[in-house]
Amino acid sequence: MENPTNIQDNIKDTIIDVAQDIFKKYGLKKTTMDEIAQAARKGKSTLYYYFKSKEEIFAAVIEKEGDIMYRELNKIIISNTDCQTKLRRYIIAKMKMIDQLSNLYDAIKNDYLNHFAFIQKYRKNFDEIEITLIEQILQEGVDRKEFQIEENNIKLFAYGIATALKGLEIPFFLENQYAKISSRLDTLLTILFYGIVRK
Repeated sequence: MENPTNIQDNIKDTIIDVAQDIFKKYGLKKTTMDEIAQAARKGKSTLYYYFKSKEEIFAAVIEKEGDIMYRELNKIIISNTDCQTKLRRYIIAKMKMIDQLSNLYDAIKNDYLNHFAFIQKYRKNFDEIEITLIEQILQEGVDRKEFQIEENNIKLFAYGIATALKGLEIPFFLENQYAKISSRLDTLLTILFYGIVRK
C-alpha cells in the first residue's frame, strides 16, 4: 500500500506541474483556481487543501523553476572544463532556459508582481545566487591562472556580468529566438574575455 505522505506529495506535485503550464500561458493575473483545478482534474477543495491561494501555487511554481535553473547551471559550474568555456556555457544555458522557465522570469521582471512580499524575497535571493554562481567561475579562473582579476574585484566583476546579462534578457524574452540573440552573446563574451583595447 502506498504511503499516504507519498500520495499527498504526488497530488501536490501534479497541481504545481499543471499550474506551471497554465501560468506560462496566461500569467498569474489571468489564471484562476478553477482553471488549475480543472486541468489537474481535482476539485477546488483539493487545491485549497494544499494551497491557500493561486499566489501560493505560483510561489511553488517559481520555486520549482528556480531549482531547475540552479541544478542545470550548477552542472556547468562543477564541470571539468576551462573557465572561459564554463562561463560561456553558463551564459548561453541561462538564456536558453528563459523560455522554458518563463514563470520564473515573469516573477523577476513583471511590475504587476511588485506588491507580493514573496516575489520581492525571491528576486533578492535569485540575484544573490546568480552573482554567487558567476563568482565561483571567476574565482576558479583566477585560481587556475586563466583570468587576470584582482582578488578583491572578483565579486564586482561577477556583479557586472550579472547586470550585463539582465540587459540581454528582455530582448531575448520578447524575440523568443536563440538565433537572434546568439550574436549579441558572442559580442558580449568577446568584450568580456578580450576587452576593447588593442594590446
